[in-house]
Amino acid sequence: MKNIAIVAPTFPVLSETFIRTEVESIQESGYQVMVFTLKKNKEKTKTRYPVHTIGDHFHLPFLKSLTPKRIKNCWQFINEQQSLPKRSLFFYSLKLAAQLVEHNIHHVHAHFCQHTAAHAIAAAKLAGITVSFVGHGHDVNETPFDITTKIKHADLVIAVCQFMADKFNQYHHGNIKVLHCGVKTSLFTPQLRPASPSFRFVFVGRLIESKGLTYLISSLQPLINNYHFSLDIIGDGELAESLHEQVQSLGLCAHINFLGAKPHHWITQNLPYYDCLIAPFCVAKSGSVDTGPLVLKEAMSVSVPVITTDLPGCQEIVSAGTGYIVEQNNIEQLTHAISDFVSLSPSERLTMGLNTRKAVLENFDAHKQALTLCRWIETLPSPSSQPLLSTSHYTPE
Repeated sequence: MKNIAIVAPTFPVLSETFIRTEVESIQESGYQVMVFTLKKNKEKTKTRYPVHTIGDHFHLPFLKSLTPKRIKNCWQFINEQQSLPKRSLFFYSLKLAAQLVEHNIHHVHAHFCQHTAAHAIAAAKLAGITVSFVGHGHDVNETPFDITTKIKHADLVIAVCQFMADKFNQYHHGNIKVLHCGVKTSLFTPQLRPASPSFRFVFVGRLIESKGLTYLISSLQPLINNYHFSLDIIGDGELAESLHEQVQSLGLCAHINFLGAKPHHWITQNLPYYDCLIAPFCVAKSGSVDTGPLVLKEAMSVSVPVITTDLPGCQEIVSAGTGYIVEQNNIEQLTHAISDFVSLSPSERLTMGLNTRKAVLENFDAHKQALTLCRWIETLPSPSSQPLLSTSHYTPE
């Protein structure tokens, strides 16, 4: 079994639980795994795996293992990429490569296809090991850097939804596979929600344009006189002030509560007690868009139905039996979907909730996703047996 290193820009990050979930799931699958990060945040709870800051020291014996071929492969990638200063990329990757060799790492896997992917690829070539990276959202749609070059030089590229895989394939025909971010279903336990004439809705996420909260708030105004409901907004962000003003102007203060950002354990404990998660994601003016929202899967894992939009990543998660799909930015459709959900009988809502849990267990369980990723990593040929550049073809999963 290969020892695996995960590279992340900053670790841990409250809004990036998908990285921690993946690391823990890989470890629970029997693999030796550790995290390498450019910036390590302090955390009260200790992790069960090592977390190293890239470049905090240099393993001198590594220099003896360097060969002209490895340096040549590294410099070929560095020269082809255009986004990062070449000398800086080389020397920082040299430090990472030394750490990878020091800890007997066989494969390095980077999250986000920006500077982390660049450093992982360059370091892997210096260390003589295989490398992969995974795209998530803004790094692919909003601020893409040298993605063609990275796909060309990586041994494996992971897309978190089919839409992203198709986009990667347009850049370059590499070894591209689809793997949705997984949920640790063991942490999410469904709870029996007592029947009530009042409905509890929830939104979880950053208060930014691409989350579509302005549309959600507007969609609730027509329902004030028809239903008893409340919406808890979990998160914080740049739009907090304007959203508060919108709620006040629409007379929704008695219905909408801003609870601020919450730690992940709060989400796991409280999410099961809501009737429905509403996530009206949309494409921001900057191009930012959610590609495989984890919060949809987390809600579904506790048997909470979801209402979301027709973004490609969302449509790969939610089906007719697990929730509602509406057109992004469409207030009228969102209002209608919420009204439809509230009008369901208790048994219909229960059935929908059971379907959501089943869908996550079958398609988005983190342990299954980790085993799939590790299987792909295990089957990668060693760099010594590969040609200078990978020419493998796109494989939809």
